[in-house]
Amino acid sequence: MSMPGGGSPAGSLGPGGFAAWQAMTESDAMSQMSGGVKSKFGNAQDEFKINLKNPIEEIRDGQLDLNNEVGLLSPLQDYGSAYANTSAGISAVGQFSFTNQIGPMKKCHLSGGRIILDDLGLWDIQCKIWVDWTGLGGVTEWEIRVLRPDGSIFSRSRTRMEDKEIFSSLDVTSVVVPAAGYQVQVYINVLAAGRGVIGGPTLNRLTVKHISRNTNTGDTGQG
Repeated sequence: MSMPGGGSPAGSLGPGGFAAWQAMTESDAMSQMSGGVKSKFGNAQDEFKINLKNPIEEIRDGQLDLNNEVGLLSPLQDYGSAYANTSAGISAVGQFSFTNQIGPMKKCHLSGGRIILDDLGLWDIQCKIWVDWTGLGGVTEWEIRVLRPDGSIFSRSRTRMEDKEIFSSLDVTSVVVPAAGYQVQVYINVLAAGRGVIGGPTLNRLTVKHISRNTNTGDTGQG
């Protein structure tokens, strides 16, 4: 049906439009339809990116702000280890001196046969010693001591053995010190006659690890 003036009804194909429609292939039709969908999808995607951009930037900025907050990091790099050399073996009651530093020490140092703790907080302490044979038998008793800066005992962990054969003894303890300058000492309390605690890098170790700078939680291990 034609309209006055030779026009076509709205939405209908005129002669030229009908010819173009007849010439259109399936590929042309799919291209036109997908183009429209892609255009709408692209617009929605752009809008999503704009809306998402600011929150992402805020989260990233917040994380970057923490990069220099070293107080949030674990201080486990604070560490020290030493051994007693052969000449440091003892055959009587007294301090078993650790003389040789093993690798780097951080926030602690070796002095006077002891490891000095250069920071406050929770420290984990491990020590292994080697006790020589004796034909007389008897008791061996030793302890890890944590001394105050003035040399008085702050904390100690005791170990006791009764065997005349050669043996190695390992003790593990922990302590919270309120300030720098506390000292970790290994002390032999009881040693049978003819028996020795022997030095050398294969026979003993004293190691400290700094776990936390918190001094207000839980007990200190003092005693």
